[in-house]
Amino acid sequence: MEFEDWAAFDFRYLLDLRSLTRHILAIEEYKAAALNPVLPPHWLEVPEAADAADAAKTWGRGQDAPAADDPAAADEKRIPVRKTAKARTWIRQRFVPGTAALSLADILALHGMVAEEHGASGPTAGALRTTPCEVGRELVGGLHRGAPAQRLPELMARYVAFVDGGELRSLPPVIQALLAHFFLDTIHPFVDGNGRTARLVAAAILSRHGYNLHGTYALMRYFYRHEIAYHTMLHRIWKRCPFAVTPFVAFGIEGFVLELKSVDAFIKMKLNRLRDPDLAASPWRRRIGGRSRRLN
Repeated sequence: MEFEDWAAFDFRYLLDLRSLTRHILAIEEYKAAALNPVLPPHWLEVPEAADAADAAKTWGRGQDAPAADDPAAADEKRIPVRKTAKARTWIRQRFVPGTAALSLADILALHGMVAEEHGASGPTAGALRTTPCEVGRELVGGLHRGAPAQRLPELMARYVAFVDGGELRSLPPVIQALLAHFFLDTIHPFVDGNGRTARLVAAAILSRHGYNLHGTYALMRYFYRHEIAYHTMLHRIWKRCPFAVTPFVAFGIEGFVLELKSVDAFIKMKLNRLRDPDLAASPWRRRIGGRSRRLN
């Protein structure tokens, strides 16, 4: 979006629920995996984003931010929001079913925690930005200009009301989470770390619906693996309001289902090992060159 487009901005979107039926049914098929607290070991290894120079080109930068080709200055200015273990732990405790809805204080707290975890405890951590912001690069469709800084308090108040409004609450939790993600990333309220905070907000909504933080891992892993497609889709949708969000929602649900399938397979493997005395009593073995090798 251009700066002038923000004068007419509203939380309007076009969503074709009928075309998403098969995606929603796929989630229902793996609902047991979505609600199960057990995670496969590889889910604990959430892949990180690209290197610092690439991230400087991709993530939001205020008008006074250093150029992307100045890594030393960029590292000093940017909030390198990478790991989110502390924030995920907090989400698990704060957003259990039946707790209060997401608030602006929650969003600021999430951003502050992920920033603090990386030693970025300056004035921009956990605070709305006060400078202009643009994000993107030619590869993903150009630049997106975040909301004017002076409008952020008003827009974020409207955002929180929108996320907890009746229209969104009538949708399946995963769609509600993805729309919350989309609009927070659209507003881009922080100097940096907007995408990660948006994904954590989505995870908080899913956790409040009993999803045991699978949303955190599923959305992070899938979006990181398909980073170019993810950002390209966002930039394409941002060009016109009301936003045609169906492709983004379908993309997010497809990633969510793929990860739930991996959880489902892991759970079934564990159950089979418990049912099979031989598998339960001994580790897996692989025969190599006539000898058995223990796989721990």
